[in-house]
Amino acid sequence: MPLPMVHLTIAQQLADTLPERLDRGAFYLGNIAPDAIHMREGATRDDKQHTHFDPEKENNYIWRLQKLYHGYIGECMDEGWTSFVKGYFMHVMTDYYWFRSVYPEFVERVQEHDKREGITRTKEELSRLYYQETDQIDFTLFRTASWSIQAWFVLNEASGYELTDRLTADEILRWRDRTYSFLHGQEPGITPFYLTEEVVQAFVDTTVPRLLELLAGWEAV
Repeated sequence: MPLPMVHLTIAQQLADTLPERLDRGAFYLGNIAPDAIHMREGATRDDKQHTHFDPEKENNYIWRLQKLYHGYIGECMDEGWTSFVKGYFMHVMTDYYWFRSVYPEFVERVQEHDKREGITRTKEELSRLYYQETDQIDFTLFRTASWSIQAWFVLNEASGYELTDRLTADEILRWRDRTYSFLHGQEPGITPFYLTEEVVQAFVDTTVPRLLELLAGWEAV
């Protein structure tokens, strides 16, 4: 998965472009909310799949999301709630696109490098490398993005929302607070070799218009 600052990079561009009025704090909160499952004691991989609407069940995933989106949006017409729901669904679609482009390309590049160098790497070592590089990308964005300070200001002021049968408002707010605290901590201090800033920026540049088109289609139904 892309980490929170990549999600917020996309969220910030979406918020600047979407024609309708948004509660930015709620929209940004929605864009990081699905990963709040990490705040639940004893959470399993199945729990994470549930908060992301089971993307590995490939039976018409995007169609299923559209139906779920309209169901959640229809629960309340409050601007904060609708902005939160839009953000939440933009997160899960961003993950969907990431796992069909950036992540498999990362694995392929690492494997090609390891084959050339005669290196054998375990799944755990591959995972550590992935999170080391994605963590560094997030720290760099947090420090250097021109919009970061303002985005976190409104995000930290946002009220919590519960997504029924998936996440509580408390879990989501604790995840926001944990993320903010983490980004003030110690960086890996590396220069990413595989998941470079250029790779991430290319993903953002491709994904934002895809999400805008997708959301416009959902809103037109």
